[in-house]
Amino acid sequence: MKPNLFYKMIAGVYDLLDVIYFRNYEKSPRKAVLESISGNEKILDLCTGTATNAIRIAKEKPNTKIIGVDLSKNMLKVASNKVKKQGIRNVKFYPMDATKLKFKQNTFDKILLSLVLHELEEDLAGQMIVEAKRVLKDEGEIIITEWEPSRQKRKRLLFMPIHYLEPKSYREFIKKDLYSYFKKYGLEIKKYEHCDYTKVITLVKQMDGR
Repeated sequence: MKPNLFYKMIAGVYDLLDVIYFRNYEKSPRKAVLESISGNEKILDLCTGTATNAIRIAKEKPNTKIIGVDLSKNMLKVASNKVKKQGIRNVKFYPMDATKLKFKQNTFDKILLSLVLHELEEDLAGQMIVEAKRVLKDEGEIIITEWEPSRQKRKRLLFMPIHYLEPKSYREFIKKDLYSYFKKYGLEIKKYEHCDYTKVITLVKQMDGR
């Protein structure tokens, strides 16, 4: 199935992820991401989808300026409708390829990338990471949310649909040594937080600038 068709099909139900997997807000990646934002920052939400993170941050941190980009116009339509309905003014959306961003280097304080890298072939994921690093300020942070299977039996059972429905690249990604993986792109892990079904990883540029 072509990616555009797939995202067109799931755009209307994508927010069910929060209902099923992230319903306990205190242990959810949404809370971890929100707490990483200090406010008064310029934020880029790559592959924003239906903009759950972007909208929550925009509401809770009104001094932030958030830009969400995605290739799927159907996802962005859902996101835009949510923003309009809630009267949010500090977030904007643009259809854009995350591997070819139309922003100058050193533009953003924080860059969000949620549940995306595992879906991509390694070369494509690498291009996205390189672009994110390019538009990130030298003292900025990239905040990655990725799936993480639980050791608890009940949660393992609930996670099975994710495990079997995700593409082959997912099973390869979860085996990676992420410290080494991000290091080859000149990024180092500043913080590693375990949440329900997920991990939230904060990346910064290596000090030597590699």
